[in-house]
Amino acid sequence: MAFTGGATPGQTENLAELENLNEESLLNELKIRFNKDIIYTYVGEILVTVNPFKWIPGIYDQAMQGKYANLGDKKRESPHLFAVSDTAFQNMVNGKENQVCVISGESG
Repeated sequence: MAFTGGATPGQTENLAELENLNEESLLNELKIRFNKDIIYTYVGEILVTVNPFKWIPGIYDQAMQGKYANLGDKKRESPHLFAVSDTAFQNMVNGKENQVCVISGESG
C-alpha cells in the first residue's frame, strides 16, 4: 500500500500523503508510476489517471473487478477506477446518498 514520508519515488499511492506536495513532486510521481504502467494515483479523494496509450493486461478483467467489489475502505487496494465506482455505488445503494463523479481531461 501507500508509503509516506521518505518513500521511494513512485511508491506513494495517495500523493496527499507526501511531505512536500507541489507541482514538481506531483508530476515526478506520476511520471515514475506511468513508466511502471501504474496509471491510477490518488491525490486526496481525487483519482488521477494518466492515459497509457496502450493496453495494460489485466487492468480491467474480472479478477480485477472482483478485488474492488464491496471494497469498503479504498485504502485496502491500490488506486483504481473500480474503487471509485464501487464506493459511489455502495454509497448510493446502502447509504441512500446521491453520488456525483466528475470526469475531466484533455484529449490529443
